[in-house]
Amino acid sequence: MQIEETNRKFNEELMQQIEGLLPKYHTYQLGMPAMMLQSVKIPNLPIELRSSRLNDKAMQKEHPFDLREIMDLPKVIQNPLAIFRSATHLGYYIVMTELEHSKEKFIVALQANRYEINSIRSIYPKSNKQIINWIDDGLLEYVDKRRTVEWISKQQSNSADVRKQLNRVAKIIQNF
Repeated sequence: MQIEETNRKFNEELMQQIEGLLPKYHTYQLGMPAMMLQSVKIPNLPIELRSSRLNDKAMQKEHPFDLREIMDLPKVIQNPLAIFRSATHLGYYIVMTELEHSKEKFIVALQANRYEINSIRSIYPKSNKQIINWIDDGLLEYVDKRRTVEWISKQQSNSADVRKQLNRVAKIIQNF
């Protein structure tokens, strides 16, 4: 199934979940990983997300979000701003997407090759500062240089230390 069709089906099913019409144990199919995902060793296996996990993540106290905010998730996962290796879970990749919640980018934690699928284990908006720290900490595995440098250039701070970090991170991306 092409990504446009996968994306359309996901959006329809997401609306069903929002309206309370989706079966309780539904699993979203988000397609096969694009070459840029495979380039960081995410295997060419289906990407899946359980609707119950999505619902739980959207209602978490630490970072709640409206399910409508993740429309087009299959399409944006295939064209990420950046991909990081997880600092805490071996075999997990963190995909930084274009989707936003209150000026924070949504990230997707993907467990590679979990029972012959790539399983989305978490999705939520992540603070820009934490994402910048991941770059600074050397966790970057893939980056769309143009779009990510644009995003970094929009981060503003009155702190000289933060400005230095933003400049350092921009150089890391340019040299990646």
